[in-house]
Amino acid sequence: MLPGERIDRLGYHGLRIIQNPEKFKFTIDAFLLTGFIDPGPKDRLLDLGTGAGVLALLVAGTKRIGSVYGLEIQPELADMARRSVVLNGLEDKVRILTGDLRNPPPELKLNSFDYVISNPPYYPAAKGVVPENQALATAKFEICCNLEDVVIAAKRLVKGNGRFALIYPSERLVELVSTLERHNLIPKRMCLIYPKPEAKSNLVLMEARPGVGRGIEILAPLIVSGQNGEYSDQMNRIFQGEKIE
Repeated sequence: MLPGERIDRLGYHGLRIIQNPEKFKFTIDAFLLTGFIDPGPKDRLLDLGTGAGVLALLVAGTKRIGSVYGLEIQPELADMARRSVVLNGLEDKVRILTGDLRNPPPELKLNSFDYVISNPPYYPAAKGVVPENQALATAKFEICCNLEDVVIAAKRLVKGNGRFALIYPSERLVELVSTLERHNLIPKRMCLIYPKPEAKSNLVLMEARPGVGRGIEILAPLIVSGQNGEYSDQMNRIFQGEKIE
């Protein structure tokens, strides 16, 4: 491992990940999105902006799936993700590519993925204090790509009968829906996430499909923690691989 790196457990199925806490650490958002998606056993899945590879590892290590690709613009994080793939013995299922989703590498063919997923940057670069830590800043703020860039990439890469799923701030839900529909990705499933009981929703899980009829399934709300700050029973089950239905 490189200086500053460490190996952390992902909690189940014996999965582990190489991280550098001084740069960026995965959050529970990856577990929420993994629990929300339901790929088929032969599906090809692409994670846009894979970072250190947590989503790619969770999907490949816990679900029956054909193959998983991760695309990451930061070479240092992409290298870390590749080493985590090897650490978990998933080389036959996971491939990490370095590149920009606005101009994907040629290995990612148009309309070739059954599932495209993303945990994209949440905040406009002009909103809030952008961290000096470049890896953290790129993950959290729209520096290298914005929501529309992610949606355009998903539309180009997903199959005509495929699905695109992401996790995003609830306060940007209207923008999310309008951006999806502008690019003919129609919202079909949605789940609002609440940090604790009686709090306002802070995150939304959304799945869209190209060119299908309107009509959306709204799942039961998901509460992450109780008033005591401990994870809810449902969240603990999601950590162990339970689907969000």
